[in-house]
Amino acid sequence: MARLRIVIAGCLLLLAAVPHSYGQQLYIANEPQKQLQLLDLTTAQLTVLYNIGAKPDDLVVNSQGQLIYSVPSLGTVSLFDPVAMTNTVLATGLKFARDLIIEPGGTTMLISVCAKGMIVRYDFVTGTTTVLAKKLGKVDGLAYDPAGELFAVARYNTIVQIDPVTGAVLKTLVLEPHQGVNGGDGMTYDSFTGQLWLSHGGAGKGLIAVPTDLSGFTFYQTGNIPSPDGIKSDGNGNLYIGAIHRVWVYNIPTDTITASYVVKGADGIALVPGTY
Repeated sequence: MARLRIVIAGCLLLLAAVPHSYGQQLYIANEPQKQLQLLDLTTAQLTVLYNIGAKPDDLVVNSQGQLIYSVPSLGTVSLFDPVAMTNTVLATGLKFARDLIIEPGGTTMLISVCAKGMIVRYDFVTGTTTVLAKKLGKVDGLAYDPAGELFAVARYNTIVQIDPVTGAVLKTLVLEPHQGVNGGDGMTYDSFTGQLWLSHGGAGKGLIAVPTDLSGFTFYQTGNIPSPDGIKSDGNGNLYIGAIHRVWVYNIPTDTITASYVVKGADGIALVPGTY
């Protein structure tokens, strides 16, 4: 597939010709503002849900609609209930904990401990952690596909498939020569395309699509999206990207940015259940 370029203009770009099926609300882990926030995509209103007091990184939502987020500097993973407005620390001692994914079945969660090159499993029932994989190099994004295959972004420039039972590396795909923090960052599985999608972090300004057999990749130059990080799919052909100063919505079938919202500090993001 040829590399495609889109010119992004203005603070908010909405293309009327593109079918909009994207989620109406997003949760935001705002790193510099040290907050959990709610973004309404219809009104562009941003609401502060919780003041963390430290910089969060990734954000996921469990089946009860509660937010789980990581704080790398504190080494914690915590749970915030947006109904009860309560915050509970789930795990400690995980300095540099970054990306999160709730595993199939919902009773466990994986945590990438970036600087230590580890993936840790947290058990929601017992409240304990165990090391699944280590010596991966700096590890960021995590994703499962519907077949139960587990993938991670390692060393910024490599996608690894990992045995979710033994932690063994089964397959690797190098995306580009190693250049500091350039390369893959956040990662999500998109059921619309059946592929993994990565934000191209560091100095990157695009997205990378990777088939789950790791047979290759396609780089999409989507315009000036500085340092994209958090990325989620709605399964309807739309990707949501947190990128420092903004949240972007990218429509896969039309290869267009369909919306851009000013959110100063957006990092991890999650779709609010029931709004997409």
